[in-house]
Amino acid sequence: MSQLIFTKVSAPSTPSASKATIYVDTTTRRVTQLDDTGVISILNNDGLQDRNVLTNGGLYIQQRVATAATAIPSVSTTTRAGQVADAWAVTTGNTTTTSWTQVDAIGAAETGLLARYYGRITQATNAAKFIFSQWILASEIAHLRGQKVRLSVKLKQFIGSNQTYKLGLLQLTSAGTVDTSPTFISAIGASGTNPTWGTNLSAITPDASPTGENGTINGSYLEITSTAAWVRSSAVFTIPTDCKNLVFVLIKDATGGTTDSVGIAECQMTQGPDIIDYVTPPLAEELIRCQRRFCKTFALTTVPVQNAGLNTGELKWAKVVAGATAGRSQWQFPVQMWKTPQTITFFNPAAANAQVRDETNTVDCSATTAVGTTDRQVGITYTGNAATVAEGLMGVHITADAEIVA
Repeated sequence: MSQLIFTKVSAPSTPSASKATIYVDTTTRRVTQLDDTGVISILNNDGLQDRNVLTNGGLYIQQRVATAATAIPSVSTTTRAGQVADAWAVTTGNTTTTSWTQVDAIGAAETGLLARYYGRITQATNAAKFIFSQWILASEIAHLRGQKVRLSVKLKQFIGSNQTYKLGLLQLTSAGTVDTSPTFISAIGASGTNPTWGTNLSAITPDASPTGENGTINGSYLEITSTAAWVRSSAVFTIPTDCKNLVFVLIKDATGGTTDSVGIAECQMTQGPDIIDYVTPPLAEELIRCQRRFCKTFALTTVPVQNAGLNTGELKWAKVVAGATAGRSQWQFPVQMWKTPQTITFFNPAAANAQVRDETNTVDCSATTAVGTTDRQVGITYTGNAATVAEGLMGVHITADAEIVA
């Protein structure tokens, strides 16, 4: 019988060209590989430490916009109002020309892609820079303060010449208000010019060592040149001990061509400097994380809309008193949201308005209002229609939005 005894020593030197060194990192107690470029990658997975801190990093869950190519709704030049896949937003230099497509690659596997889904950002008729971002809650990054993390993304240029993109990590500094975004940017900047971030938002400079993967560290960002193939790029950042929030940002550095289209996939932030392959988390787990920010009564893949049709998942209840009298109901959110949602929106399932529908008598109610909203529920008050009868069936669709968009 034999045994292998490890002596506690510092990490080995970078090996010669075409060689790699395998060693045990005595701090993390993980088996690690050091390649000839100085890049460290993990060879075993020990659970939570390798977990993706980003929500919906695989761009799977998309509750608010259609999966087909769709102009990004509410897109802005200064805020994160342009919601796409859940938890992700687009800010652009031109608000009228940018569309988002969610692509399901399970039926036609794409070389170099580990996730089932990816997103495409496409220009139409006008060239523009954009920022693809996610605001990370303080409760999800507190354990990372003072620690190293690796930020990674995969890109593929579908249409247009190869472009320069910048991968970065912002912090809300100690002067900011926790979980509260200032105006996201004051200027997106011209081609080759970095955005001017909002008050108390500051870019964290990537660590010089280990060097960036498939990119070059330049100032506060990892510069990436897209290609016609899926390529992962990543860099290591040391999180300030006094930051309050973090923001993942991917910046298209130049306006580019008028019809440019780039694919984005496998966005990831993990604790430690190691390179970790993307692994899709269970859908139930990822859905809960997304619903803490945004939830709805509609089916998961149905975009919230008025007049979606009866029996499409709307909240239903019976009215107690007949006629044009006050009525009440309540919707319990599917999960406890991370805060009381700032916006409650009603959708009539059978007409183009925001009123409760009397489904028994096929008429609309009036004065539909949200009351007593908490992070667990919302109360609904309304006035019945003159034709409403006691025990008549009422219905309405609802969305609750707690996303940080400023």
